[in-house]
Amino acid sequence: MSHRLLLFAVVGLLAGTTPALAGNIYKVTSQDGDKTVAYEVRFGGGKLMDQYTAFDSETKKFVYLQWNRSDEKPAPAMKVWDHRTGETILLYQFPDAKNPLPVIPSMEAMKVCPLTGHKNFKAKLHIIVD
Repeated sequence: MSHRLLLFAVVGLLAGTTPALAGNIYKVTSQDGDKTVAYEVRFGGGKLMDQYTAFDSETKKFVYLQWNRSDEKPAPAMKVWDHRTGETILLYQFPDAKNPLPVIPSMEAMKVCPLTGHKNFKAKLHIIVD
């Protein structure tokens, strides 16, 4: 009986919580021949703001599109149909990029290091921003 009461109390406490809105900064390392390449990349926002992350292949830099959570999310600048998957890819205009880019939704979604082209890169959660 006491286990049920404890379980009920825990469920009651969890029901009143909201998911955390935090951004993550990852430290990424990859190999480019004999050279180790290391950089940081950010995903997500905080309590008051959110952001999209993309990689600009022209400048070889990650770029970020930020907005206040109280505002509407940015609208895509254009859509592209991917002939390999049949998926429609949304492209956004990032402030530091000349052309619209696709969003990288998370560190887990990035399968190839954009700086080295290697799939065997390592990403470690470095900082959580709120």
